[in-house]
Amino acid sequence: MGSTLLIDSLSYLNVDFLQIAATEPSRFSAMLATLWGFIQVALGLGFVIFVHELGHFLAAKTFGVRCDKFYVGFDVPISIGPIKLPSTLGKFQWGETEYGIGIIPLGGYVKMLGQDDDPRKAEEEAERTRLGNGADAPLDPRSYPAKPVWQRMIIISAGVVMNLIFAVLMAGVAYRYGVPYTPTVIGDVVGGGPAWQAGVVPGDKLLKVGNMTDENPNLRFDDFRMEVALRGKDGRGTAIPLTIERGNEKLEIAPLPTNRYDPINGMYAIGVVSPSSTTYAMKAFPKGSFLEKSNPDIKEGDKVVAVDGTPLPIDARFNQPLGSELTSIFEAKWNRPVKLTIERPGPKKEDPTTQVEVEIPAVPVKTLGIDFKIGPITAVRKDSIAEAAGVKVGDTILSIDGEAVTKSLQLPSLVASKAGQTIELKVLRSSGEAGSDPKSNEAATELTFQLATTDKAQFNNTSLFGGVMTLASVGIAYEVTNIVSSVDPALVTNDAIKVGDELAQIRWEPSDEAKKTLAEIYSAKGMKIVLADQLIDQSLTVPSLFDQLQDAPADMDIRHYLKRDGKTVEAVTKLQNATDWFWFQRGLGMKPLSEIHQVDSYAEAITLGAGETWRRFKEVLSVLRMLATGKLGASGLGGPIKIFQVAGQEASQGVSRLLLFLTFLSANLAILNFLPIPALDGGHMVFLTAEAIRGKPVNEALQVRLTLVGVMCLLCLMAFVIVKDVVDLIP
Repeated sequence: MGSTLLIDSLSYLNVDFLQIAATEPSRFSAMLATLWGFIQVALGLGFVIFVHELGHFLAAKTFGVRCDKFYVGFDVPISIGPIKLPSTLGKFQWGETEYGIGIIPLGGYVKMLGQDDDPRKAEEEAERTRLGNGADAPLDPRSYPAKPVWQRMIIISAGVVMNLIFAVLMAGVAYRYGVPYTPTVIGDVVGGGPAWQAGVVPGDKLLKVGNMTDENPNLRFDDFRMEVALRGKDGRGTAIPLTIERGNEKLEIAPLPTNRYDPINGMYAIGVVSPSSTTYAMKAFPKGSFLEKSNPDIKEGDKVVAVDGTPLPIDARFNQPLGSELTSIFEAKWNRPVKLTIERPGPKKEDPTTQVEVEIPAVPVKTLGIDFKIGPITAVRKDSIAEAAGVKVGDTILSIDGEAVTKSLQLPSLVASKAGQTIELKVLRSSGEAGSDPKSNEAATELTFQLATTDKAQFNNTSLFGGVMTLASVGIAYEVTNIVSSVDPALVTNDAIKVGDELAQIRWEPSDEAKKTLAEIYSAKGMKIVLADQLIDQSLTVPSLFDQLQDAPADMDIRHYLKRDGKTVEAVTKLQNATDWFWFQRGLGMKPLSEIHQVDSYAEAITLGAGETWRRFKEVLSVLRMLATGKLGASGLGGPIKIFQVAGQEASQGVSRLLLFLTFLSANLAILNFLPIPALDGGHMVFLTAEAIRGKPVNEALQVRLTLVGVMCLLCLMAFVIVKDVVDLIP
């Protein structure tokens, strides 16, 4: 049978994180874990290929076709100069068939008498098929071409059918065994984003997304995120309907996906963050951070159960407190120390937990001694205090309680310090008259609003990721320009930076010691990004730079490139801990919230398996359609390296997660192999369909030429995705 294509994994399940936080296990245990993961993945991927080829093999044997070879992988001879490498990892003969594992792990094949996808061997194979010499000699009755068209169609399609059957079975086994997953509970909302504007809040649970017909209480966060990404790519400007559960209430909203959060890959999202628990994972605090240096007694696996003596509320849905509750408490106490009550597991699993109390100090903001001019309001949250008062998008904040706003980065802290009070907000609103410049003060009106802030201080760190800042307690998101509006003379001396300068570019200039610290915070790719010249633009805004600097080591030099009077000037300032300005976060590294989806009966498991396979089948079709129409670029493709990476990530979360990934891969393989491309199963089916209609085979020379073109296209595609995988690995 023809080659099985296994190169087009739709690698959208991958997310590249700039920051990492991981402890280093012992080398031996890490090596064992890596080896076991490698074995699991290799067996899983090999099984998917084996099942596909087994379908062809069994169908061929059923109809009496002679099968010369059954291979997982390709046994292509490889020579490096005078050195000849083995073409197989192992093989044996059983009956008339040679079974083996080829040296090239890009698919597999069943070689039947009278059928060979290598056009160069077409004539030789034709001679082997006939019982005698000459073109008029009869066909060997056990050869593939001698069989009726309907039997050959079954043989051709049997691989795909087997893949789909085993996809259902693998998914069914996974659900019967129990699938760990992150539920679609909102952990945080990106300030100013589509979900934030629609009024989504932490703790909301998503039950239905897009065109789903039924609510799914076990909807996985990854599946929701992928549905939004595909809908955004495909719709481009079409809102996505969501059904949300909030307590006993059901809400229907339709936010518009945006790709502003991922300017490099263009991944669409609505601006929500997956949920976390209150258990610390890996390192509690970033390397070199203020909190790490203060050395609070927090270890991996510690679970926060109370803050300042008040127990965290238990979420009845998961029988544990949510990380979003802890975050809101940290925000409310942003400028003062907090005392955590921690449950610490014993050295062994059977040992009882112990309780310890740890004090976490307030964390100073890292500042460069400059602040920036505020821009217009970009979003007003639905049903917020600001919306009720009449604040509108496009307004520009002028003052708070009569104090002119000259420090847009510090504005959220200023409003947070007035929690529980009514603030006077003055804005500038353009008249909207034709021909008026919205950036000009002419034809504009100053308006004053009285806004009653929430009882507790609120922030929104994720808004910085989206390139804006928020006054979370009243529901306002605003832009921050790159024009300097305030300079601290104690940190910026000799007029190196002046009010009115426009920040165009920055470069980190860490010491050797600081580089070591950064290397433990960032991945190799992240280091390459932060140590390069960074332009201040849509991909790196002033708020996102501000957020980035909070993880950088203090006392690091930052070189600024500023525009002043039409010229570019340089200035170097040192990143410093502020003395009267505090960061509302107390550290990173909480474990994600995790649930197990497990069913009690095999019948229910198979039903879920069928649903899982159908979803993956539709996903692959959707992505292929977008690739064909140009709505999705080459970033949606991945080759064997990417497949192995994603499979490894899934395997690290358990066998059942690996089985679900293999379900996706089986659906992927089934569709790709049935594309109407000569040399693939779909190409053979096209030839057979034409033969059935015409009553005679397609011209053999034409088949050879088309097959040759198909093989060349597949080899080019294979080379492209392999090169792309390798390039993606380069830091």
